[in-house]
Amino acid sequence: MIFLSLVVVLAIVYWLGSASVIQFDGWYKWLVNRLQGIPGLSSAPAVPLALALLIPLAVLVILFLLVYQTAGIQWLFFLYVPVLLYSLGRGNLLADIQEYIALATRGDSVAAAQLLDRLRGHDVISGDVDVSDWRGLHTEALRVFAYRGFERMFAVLFWFFIAGPFGALIYRLSVLYRDFSPAGSDSAALASKWLWLLELPAVRLMGVTWAFVGNFETCPLRKNLLDLQNSSDYVLNECLRGALGASTDSSTAAMAEMQPEEKAEKQEEMEEETQDIIEDLTGDVITTHSEPAYSFALVKSSVPLYTRSLLFWVCAIAFATLIV
Repeated sequence: MIFLSLVVVLAIVYWLGSASVIQFDGWYKWLVNRLQGIPGLSSAPAVPLALALLIPLAVLVILFLLVYQTAGIQWLFFLYVPVLLYSLGRGNLLADIQEYIALATRGDSVAAAQLLDRLRGHDVISGDVDVSDWRGLHTEALRVFAYRGFERMFAVLFWFFIAGPFGALIYRLSVLYRDFSPAGSDSAALASKWLWLLELPAVRLMGVTWAFVGNFETCPLRKNLLDLQNSSDYVLNECLRGALGASTDSSTAAMAEMQPEEKAEKQEEMEEETQDIIEDLTGDVITTHSEPAYSFALVKSSVPLYTRSLLFWVCAIAFATLIV
C-alpha cells in the first residue's frame, strides 16, 4: 500500500509539477491562530502545539478506522494518496532552482537574492549575503536548496515510510505550525526545536544517501552523523557539499593544519574531484577556476543529485516491499 501510494503520488507531482491542487492551508492557519489566542496558554506554548498536531491527527485516525471498517484495507489507498499529496512541501523546488539559474545566468543578483530570501521562509535558514557577491549568493543558494529539497520531499517520504500517512501529516503540520507562528515568539522557537527532533534521523539518512549517489570519500558523514548541536540546514549543506566534492567546514579545518605545499596539493585534488562530479552530473566542463564559477556549478549539480537520491530510495522501498 505504501509503495503503490508513493508511486502514484510521485507520478502526479511529476505530471503537475507540484501538489498545490490539494494543498489548502487556510483551515490550519485558522486553527493555529485560535489555539495560540486562547488566554492563559501564552506561558505554555507546548499546549497549542500539541493540540494543533493532535486534533488533525485524531480526525485522520477516525477516517482511517471508518474506511478500514466499512470498505476494507484496499480502499485505504484513496486515503493515503491525498494525505501524502497534502503533506508534500509547498512550491516546486525544480522550478525555483531553474529560476535562480536563469537569474544568475543573466547577472540579476538583486532578483536572485530576493528569491533566496523568499525560499528561506520564517528565518528558518540563516543567511545574509551581499547582493554584489556572486560567490556568496551561490553558496547560500546551495544551502537553501539543500534544506528546501529535504523539507519538501525527502522528510515527508521518510515519515510516510516509517509511520504511513500519520507520520507524513505530523511532519507537514509541524512545518506549517512553525511558519504560522509569529517570528521570534516562544511558539516558533518551540516548534523549531520539535521539528529539529523530527528531522534528526531523516537528515542523517539524507546525508548517507547523498554520499552513496555522490562522492562518498569527501562527504563528512562521521562528523555529521553524530552532530547533535547544529541545525538541520547546516548538516544538510555540509553533506551536500561533501557529496559534490566541494570544501566543507571539516575539510577546511583539516587543510588549515597542513603545510602550504600539502595544502595546495589537496586543494588541487579537491578541485579535480569536484570537476569530475560536476561533469558526471551535468555534463558541464568548468573552463575557469574562479570561485563564482565553481559555486554556480555546484548549484546546478544539486538537481541531478536530488534525482539520483529519489530514484535510489524508490528502488530501495520497492525492494523492501517485495522482500516483506
